[in-house]
Amino acid sequence: MKLNKFIILAVLLAVICVPVLSCGNAGSENEAVATTEADGGNEGGGEIFEDEVRSASDIEPRPDYPELAVRDLGGYTFRIISRSEQANSHWWNLDMWAEEENGDPINDAVYARNSAVEEKYNITITNFHADDVSGRARTAVRAGSDEYDIIVIGLNGGQETLTQDGMLYDLNAVPNIDLTKRWWDQRAVEQLSITNRLFSTSSDLTVRDKDATIIITFSHTLLQNYSLPNLYNLVREGSWTLDKMFDMIKAVTIDLNGDGIINDFDQIGLITQTKHAMYFYNGAGEATVRLDSDGLPQITMYNQRAVEVTELIRQIHERPHTINADGGGLAGNYPDVWDDFQVVMFSENRGLFYHAGMNRVTLLRTMESDFGIIPPPKFNEEQADYHVTVDAWCTSAVSIPVTVPDPATTGLILEALTFESRYTLLPAYYDINLKTKFARDEESGEMINLILENRFYDLGDVYRWGGAADFFGSQIGRGSSTQTLTTFFERNEERIKTAIDRTVGRLEEIE
Repeated sequence: MKLNKFIILAVLLAVICVPVLSCGNAGSENEAVATTEADGGNEGGGEIFEDEVRSASDIEPRPDYPELAVRDLGGYTFRIISRSEQANSHWWNLDMWAEEENGDPINDAVYARNSAVEEKYNITITNFHADDVSGRARTAVRAGSDEYDIIVIGLNGGQETLTQDGMLYDLNAVPNIDLTKRWWDQRAVEQLSITNRLFSTSSDLTVRDKDATIIITFSHTLLQNYSLPNLYNLVREGSWTLDKMFDMIKAVTIDLNGDGIINDFDQIGLITQTKHAMYFYNGAGEATVRLDSDGLPQITMYNQRAVEVTELIRQIHERPHTINADGGGLAGNYPDVWDDFQVVMFSENRGLFYHAGMNRVTLLRTMESDFGIIPPPKFNEEQADYHVTVDAWCTSAVSIPVTVPDPATTGLILEALTFESRYTLLPAYYDINLKTKFARDEESGEMINLILENRFYDLGDVYRWGGAADFFGSQIGRGSSTQTLTTFFERNEERIKTAIDRTVGRLEEIE
């Protein structure tokens, strides 16, 4: 393996340790912009070997074990419930448990992580893959049954309802968990804490939060064929904007088969899905909801800048230059629109941009021509930073049910597993990604660095208050002009506020 890949890997792991950049709403007035500095820890890197990365300590020096009481827990069974492959073949939790080593980097890292913690604490780790994680967890909690130590599921795949129903511990109050440590996602800790309490969050325990980061891949072939600008330079210069992307999208859209109709049999500028219109909106520095200085969610989706942003995104999503996998009107018959349409079309260089989660790029590893990776564009060059949203449904977050009789023991094991993941699972994840996804060019590694520094969680995407997030998928993502941001907000502002107040009220009632 080439040395430059290790340099990229070193940067990637260092990125997750360093202070996080603000995800503020650049250009929007009268909105609170929260900034925090994550626990930086040791930012140094160890020696990098040219032949192989032998352990995580080659990239980031492994610190002493967390300041936890390492003790014999007498064969305690630590029980995890997480998504099954039957529930969702693209987003199931392959990162919680492994029966044995089988040569797959992720599987073997999970096995090594779990084995290390099992040996250190004399415990057994089990994982129950469920088709309906939140339903099973809810049934257990309602019955007062101590069935699971932790719940691993999407932020709006069940965590949000369990939170509002008072079924989860505030992670801040769980003994032995230190949310300031680098193995806990400091962006999530900051942006998901309502009323200064955190009931579920992302961490190094799982790789799905990285997979659910919504990025843009692009075809080097189309970029070169149409003599389009160097996208990496645009990103570096801060001039990668929605307008520039729109111009490129229109430039490459053509009727390949000459039938007078541009559809999925032809060449188009953007391959995406309807809900991702919101992630372009976030990328432009806007958010449906943000936390104020008291940790209370406030509606921030409507202002003049947001109106301009939304209108441009709507135009970008109009046919024929953009095709949504879930927007209807596809000419072909696809058993799985995600794999059989999106991936195939992009792999054949019939789409310039592919707007999708990082895990989708796994399927591009057999693509013969080169592709690159960049963040979603800014609204304009005056916008200070790039913003890259984590899909609230696709991600995996961890929580602890209130039925756990000894939260200190659960917290102890969870902290140990999360710490251990940083030095087993995380390096394996990035190493395999560099080999199969991101190694097409050195610049993609640089872009991933930028992407990870600027990840963002929109609370409106988590709690879906008043249909604010749904508006982008149902209207803007379909290129529809039947409802503008202004008309939607005028009709639904009170509904959104009421929904937010109801959530806050329910959380404040939780002891």
